[in-house]
Amino acid sequence: MKIRDLPIARKLGLLLAFNTALAVLAIALVFTIGTGISRYQDAQDQLLAMAEVMGENSRAALAFSDRQGAAVVLQSLRAKQEISAATVSGASGIAFAQVDFSARHAHVDGALESVVNALFPATLSVSHEIVDGGSVIGRIDLTAHLYHAWVDLLRSLVFMAVIGVGLSALAAYFGLRLRSFVIDPLLSLASVSHRVSESQDYSLRATKLGKDEVGALVDDFNHMLSEIQARDEALREERASLEQRVEQRTADLKLAMEEATRANRVKSEFLSTVSHELRTPLTAIAGSIGLLAGGALGALPEQVLRLLQIAQKNGQRLAFLINDLLDVEKLMAGKLHFDMQPQALMPLLDQALTDNQAYAEQFGVRLVQTHRLEGVQIEVDAQRLQQVLANLLSNAAKFSPEGGQVELGVQRLGNLVRVEVTDHGPGIADAFRARIFEKFSQADATDTRQKGGTGLGLAITRELVERMGGCIGFESEEGRGACFYFELPVWRDTLYDSVPSPLVPLSADAPRVLLVEDDPDAARMLSRMLGRVGYRVDHAVDGAQALVSARRSDCAAVVMELKPSDGARDMTGAELIRQLRRQPETARLPLVVLSSRIEQGREALGGDIAGIEWLSKPFDQVRLASMLDSVMASHHPRHLRVLHVEDDAQQHQMVLNMADGRFDFELATTLREARARVALERFDVVVLDLTLPDASGWDLLPDIRAQQPDARVVVLTGGDLTVDDTRRVDAVLQKTRVSPRELVEAISARLPRASRQGDAS
Repeated sequence: MKIRDLPIARKLGLLLAFNTALAVLAIALVFTIGTGISRYQDAQDQLLAMAEVMGENSRAALAFSDRQGAAVVLQSLRAKQEISAATVSGASGIAFAQVDFSARHAHVDGALESVVNALFPATLSVSHEIVDGGSVIGRIDLTAHLYHAWVDLLRSLVFMAVIGVGLSALAAYFGLRLRSFVIDPLLSLASVSHRVSESQDYSLRATKLGKDEVGALVDDFNHMLSEIQARDEALREERASLEQRVEQRTADLKLAMEEATRANRVKSEFLSTVSHELRTPLTAIAGSIGLLAGGALGALPEQVLRLLQIAQKNGQRLAFLINDLLDVEKLMAGKLHFDMQPQALMPLLDQALTDNQAYAEQFGVRLVQTHRLEGVQIEVDAQRLQQVLANLLSNAAKFSPEGGQVELGVQRLGNLVRVEVTDHGPGIADAFRARIFEKFSQADATDTRQKGGTGLGLAITRELVERMGGCIGFESEEGRGACFYFELPVWRDTLYDSVPSPLVPLSADAPRVLLVEDDPDAARMLSRMLGRVGYRVDHAVDGAQALVSARRSDCAAVVMELKPSDGARDMTGAELIRQLRRQPETARLPLVVLSSRIEQGREALGGDIAGIEWLSKPFDQVRLASMLDSVMASHHPRHLRVLHVEDDAQQHQMVLNMADGRFDFELATTLREARARVALERFDVVVLDLTLPDASGWDLLPDIRAQQPDARVVVLTGGDLTVDDTRRVDAVLQKTRVSPRELVEAISARLPRASRQGDAS
């Protein structure tokens, strides 16, 4: 068990014992060091005094060269147990007489002596000059063995250590005995707190045992319990009242929803039944009129033919009305199927001109094509796109003056293609502009209007275009014609050759990427790609410039092209990479290398490819963004980009407040805007509202999965979802019950796409 997990009483005892032992140990060390120094100094003084006495006694023997007498003097030192050797030398330094008593120290224990010698000086040596008549006639040297002195000192130290252990034990004992004065009030408070936490009974109170700081803490704790108890009771009453109101409101909403659903079902069934039932007799009528007008019963009078032509024309109008009603019903019910496939644009436009030419000729109008855009592909339902073109071309022909023409043009706008249908008719009145795409809207809504129609064509056209990921609009000046246009994303496999500039300005803290490319066109294209996915771009045209720019502190990554022969103008791409790896400032900088021959590039580096990501050419914006996001996430943590699809501004502000600046939010208020941003920008997370003003949020999910395969989808809804619907997304949050922590966790938990699919299955 860890010390931090021990009871407080035991911690207090251990603390007292530790402090006491530490104090005794400090005293023992001070005593030992002081005593050792003192004993060593005393031994040195005694040995010097002894050397002075023995030198004086040996002066006569040395003066008369009496070696025997000098030896006798030195033998008198045998009585000193600590003396191990003595030597009398002449003025020339040659030994005159000497004795050696070291043999009597041979009985000392070897192990203990090794310890003592490792801690203290083993011997002490002194010298004293012998003077006679003012002249130095010799010198006496004494050597003492200090073993016994140090052993006595160690015995004293051991004795003090034993005393210290005893004192520590006594301190711990008395600390535990006196714990009730400090620990018991805290334990009592902790016990009450634990009971309150387990039982949620806020009527419990802690007992106050004194007027010290713990007593003040008990008073504050009891006061807090009283406040919580009062608020809990008030909250319980409010919850009960709220539950009753919610139940009543839920029942009312359920009843209203059931009524609305029933009415909608009845309406849909009515439209479907009536439309289908009308088709059968209408087919027979149209067929019969066609046979008569075609001469099946022989030649008919001219007046009869005119009447038949009138009947045939109005039959066609009725058929168009029925088809429009069926399309509207399917769109509203979400039953209209779209077979989205990559299609070449120009053949579709050519077919539309051919198919609608005959209709335009009825009004004396020609359909002409003014611009072409070869080689562009779009992902659409070909049949639905023909329906869109037919509606726009027929409207333009119908409102054009006789003898005029309708122009069909196309142009490239970055990652979008715009198709325009222009007429030279009366234009659109200002009062009608806001309602032009609404159902059953017509500029002339009177019974005597000159132009026919149901007012559903443009409404259906807008729905079809938006369901295919595009947007529709118009430009008109009253009295000078109108230009209706729709824009669709270019199929993503063709994004490489042209990338538009960002829809919104880059933020000031956007990561900065160094692009090394000497081809101006390629550099322009790659810069726009990187800018589109949220990076600021610095451009270098050669290796020297790249090395200088890469040293910048705000450079987050390097994107460079490794060509088969040369990279930058002044050095090869492989040499530039080696230079970047040698410099301390750029050694760990992420590198993304673009190459059509990756294996050759790796061989040019000699296998030193650690920390380098390779992207083979050709590539598109999605692959480049995914690769760069991956390396940036591992080296430079950044805020996640979140697209919030929500038409309620207050709800969006609430989400921003909950996130508290942790993420970079972008807002889309309509399905059309959301589709455009999903197709053209890169997001880490999409927070999706299912009830949008122009469609259901579910309609955006296929676009997210196709265009942003790594994006996490979080549904923020006010209703309940089925189990199958829940599995289609990564997280589901209820607007009325979501907490800031739940929202942040749902956005932050970015799982690999493969893992999400595995979980869903």
